[in-house]
Amino acid sequence: MTGSNDLERDTARSLPAMKMPRDTPALWPLRPWLRAEGGNVAIILALSLLPLIGLIGMGADYYRGLSYKSRLDGAADSAALAAITTAKSYINDNSQSETEPNLTNDAVAAGIAQAKKVFVVNAAAASLSVPTTPVVTLSRSGQTFSSNVTYSGQTETSFGKLFGVGNLNIGGTSASSLTMGKYLDFYIALDVSGSMGIPTTGSGQNQLAAINPDQKSSYPSGCVFACHYPGYKGYGLTRNADGTPYIPLRVDSVGNALQTLLQIAKQTMTLQNQYRIGIYPFIVHTVQAAALSADFTIANQVAGNLAAYLDNGDCTGKPTDTNNGGRGCGGTHFETIGTDMANYTRTAGDGSSSTSPQPFLFLVTDGADNGQTYSPFNGSTPQVPGSSFKTYCTSLKSRGYTISVLYIPYVPIQNPNASFAGNEDGKVNAIIPQIPGILQSCASSGFFFTANSPQDITSAMQAMFAQALQAARLTQ
Repeated sequence: MTGSNDLERDTARSLPAMKMPRDTPALWPLRPWLRAEGGNVAIILALSLLPLIGLIGMGADYYRGLSYKSRLDGAADSAALAAITTAKSYINDNSQSETEPNLTNDAVAAGIAQAKKVFVVNAAAASLSVPTTPVVTLSRSGQTFSSNVTYSGQTETSFGKLFGVGNLNIGGTSASSLTMGKYLDFYIALDVSGSMGIPTTGSGQNQLAAINPDQKSSYPSGCVFACHYPGYKGYGLTRNADGTPYIPLRVDSVGNALQTLLQIAKQTMTLQNQYRIGIYPFIVHTVQAAALSADFTIANQVAGNLAAYLDNGDCTGKPTDTNNGGRGCGGTHFETIGTDMANYTRTAGDGSSSTSPQPFLFLVTDGADNGQTYSPFNGSTPQVPGSSFKTYCTSLKSRGYTISVLYIPYVPIQNPNASFAGNEDGKVNAIIPQIPGILQSCASSGFFFTANSPQDITSAMQAMFAQALQAARLTQ
């Protein structure tokens, strides 16, 4: 078409005007391109390579920056962990030192110092034009340490300078926390009155009754309850020649369960001397068989021979009797446990250090508060724990103690002999239904346990310990 031909002619006429003299020296290197057809496209392509190469170079600078950032992020992570673990170790190593009045502040200072060292070591391989100095914060709330590490710096670019970007900014932060276990004290008060010398299981009671020669005139079918004191022939028949149980008694089952608890406590400690355990057998009086200690050697020995602490029955039955290692004899007397335990219990702490442990009282008993024998003439009537015991429980809890009770039911006496000891069997059977409610009211909420068989007693003691650890964690 005419219009089209005119446009082609106009374009053709305009091209010569764009040409430069080919003999210009500055253009000699470009002669091959100027001679080539379409040389203007090649020039444009050549000029576009410059920003393309620059962008590729900037990518390499950015990738290197990311590599440095990854290294520095790792350094920050390591520093944050170093801060809390160093602080924990400091608490662990110095919590018993009387020269550490500012234990937490010193632990925080040690953690921050170590965190900075760890960051510098791990960040050394990152080449920065502006070196970074980390900002480390560390704080403690209860038993939880929280750390935060922040860093910022710059790395020099190689290609970015072509675009006026001489440095890339690099920065990051890392946070970490660690909750330490608490320091806990366990006062384990164990009922070792005569009734704890009864075989643990019903089958064990029947086994003893079948071979027991004691009190045959009163119990022709075999005595179990009224002849369970050490020194009786029946008691001796429950022991092997080496003194180990042949027919396990309730006190044996409690001792075995306590040994298992001691082993678990030793295995679960995450801090040095974190748990201290003391053992306090009671009859008429409560005594200290194993002092409160993080070394369980003596406690384990006591638990392994707990039957040796049983009521031996050789006393007048009066609460003032102090024989039998100071424990006395003549039945269980809960009215004295508060006064006696006051000699051993300490001020409750929050568990933040070994000098401020959080306390627990474990009470293991069948709950019968009675004299050695029942007699309508001496007022020794089998009864349940009275008002003084309830007052002690309330007072101890108000002082910051957690009370955990393991109730080992006073098994009803089979074939009771109403004519023996003023119907002692019948009187004991009558109070059994009242006991669980009283013991449960003494226990802290959620800390009442019941067990009968040897396995149940062991499981219950483990549950008591686990519950105590859980309670300690919830009160951080």
